[in-house]
Amino acid sequence: MFVLYGKPTSINVRKVLWLCAELDLPFSHDPAPAPDVLSTLNPNRQVPVLRDGDFVLWESNSICRYLAARQGRDDLLPCAAQARA
Repeated sequence: MFVLYGKPTSINVRKVLWLCAELDLPFSHDPAPAPDVLSTLNPNRQVPVLRDGDFVLWESNSICRYLAARQGRDDLLPCAAQARA
C-alpha cells in the first residue's frame, strides 16, 4: 500500500485520487503533510507526492503514469509508442 500526500482540493491531487479510485487501489491519504515531511520527500515542496515503500515520486502526471503501468492498465497507458504519445 502506498501513501499519497496532498489536499484533495488541488486539481493535481484530485487527478491522482480519481485514478486511484478508477484502479480500485488501496492507499493511505495524508491531505496535510507536515512541511518537514513534504520537503524531505519533494525538494520542490509541491503536492501531490506518492511514497510507495522507499520509492518516492512527485508530479501528478508522472504519478498517474506510474500507477497505470504498475497495474498493467494498457487501456489507460498504451504500450505502443505512438498510442502512448
